[in-house]
Amino acid sequence: MAGIVEVHSIDHIPEAERRGKVWQQGPFWFMLNATVLTILSGVYGALAGLSLTWSAVAIAVGTLFGTLFSAFHAVQGPRLGIPQMIQSRVQFGARGASLILAVAVFMDVGFAVFFTIMGRDALGQLTGAHPPAYAGIIIAGATLAAVLGYHFLHRVQRVLSILAVVVFAVITVGVVVESPFGHLFRQGGFVTTAFLLQFGISASYQLTVAPLMSSYTRYLPKKVSGPAVFAVVFAGSALAAVWLEFLGAAVATAKPSEDFIAGLSGFGNSLVPGVGTALEILTFVSMFGIVAVCLYEAMLSGLSFVDAFRPVRTSARLRVSWVLALAVVVYVLVVALPVDYLTSYNSFLMLMLYFLVPWTSVNLADYYFVRRGRYAVAELLRKDGGVYGRWAGKGIAAYLVGFAVMIPFFSNPLYSGPLAKDLGGSDITILLGVPVATVAFLLLMRRHDFSRERELIDLREMQRD
Repeated sequence: MAGIVEVHSIDHIPEAERRGKVWQQGPFWFMLNATVLTILSGVYGALAGLSLTWSAVAIAVGTLFGTLFSAFHAVQGPRLGIPQMIQSRVQFGARGASLILAVAVFMDVGFAVFFTIMGRDALGQLTGAHPPAYAGIIIAGATLAAVLGYHFLHRVQRVLSILAVVVFAVITVGVVVESPFGHLFRQGGFVTTAFLLQFGISASYQLTVAPLMSSYTRYLPKKVSGPAVFAVVFAGSALAAVWLEFLGAAVATAKPSEDFIAGLSGFGNSLVPGVGTALEILTFVSMFGIVAVCLYEAMLSGLSFVDAFRPVRTSARLRVSWVLALAVVVYVLVVALPVDYLTSYNSFLMLMLYFLVPWTSVNLADYYFVRRGRYAVAELLRKDGGVYGRWAGKGIAAYLVGFAVMIPFFSNPLYSGPLAKDLGGSDITILLGVPVATVAFLLLMRRHDFSRERELIDLREMQRD
């Protein structure tokens, strides 16, 4: 299987093994959002009374805000050649990063579960049944793709992105032509809580891919343009999210009491018969690639977690074993999860947002403002954390400060903070967590001693020259 199955996992990708074009990142991140689950993320504001106009504004602003952070992470991949969460050892320490690694594994498994259910139900719409075997087919195909690894996943996503554009374009035209589209913008109004809810969901949907970013750009040559990587990833991810979330808002406004998938299919079929069926098929097939991405990233984060406490010797066999084990976990959860998962999906997204906001703030502040992209990568991969240590108190402290500030403003079905209740249930956590965690980290790092780290970086650069 040499040359077919990827051999790298959490280790550094040597420059000699780097390949790929920047433009190929666009279809990959577009397809990651070109799903029915993205459409689902756009319905919440409309269902809470927000007009289609204000829903569009909330979706656009939230998506652009969240994508801004995630796309900045993508630049780290070609520069460092390591998975995203390994790089977090700089800010938090080899073991200090374990909390966010655990969150990342939970998030990846959670998304794999939701995407598998979407695919299972899509095939169920065509057959009239929803047997567990449908989920098993998706997970088996996704497992194979994740086992083959990075380059195969990119190829699968590129092919699927073409099919997605065609199907969703026809459905979009159907919504515009067959619905009272102009009238939809006059329904509802501005509701503060609904606007902030939609903004938060759209932003968190984009932020949840931040821990994946450099994992899927790390095989790009180091010399590629950082701004180009940022622009292509940003455009691909944001375009799909804004487009499809707006479709969800439009259908929820036009047919609030109808199943939104049935509504989409109806509009598409009214324009071109069979488009609804094509949507169900696309939803089912696309999950092979997207669930594979989730399993692959869960494997990377899981191995990174274990490696901080017990040294891991990376190999293709170990990587495959982890992917298989995670696939079994996902299947068990899919079978056990209740049929009605709409409410739990909303709670899941917001919960992930709370944990990821202070992490992304600290990580990006360190990369762009403190260390300015200069890291001793070899030290990062040492089991004891090397010059970065097992526990990085300043990064952990900044994370905890940012997280603590958000707690009173949590607004979630699982927990609502006292200040969120005073604001009528509005969730403004992301607007507080980002600046507080960022400023706290920058202040704590003002007098940090970088001398030993810079010596190692300079020595490595001299050896390379």
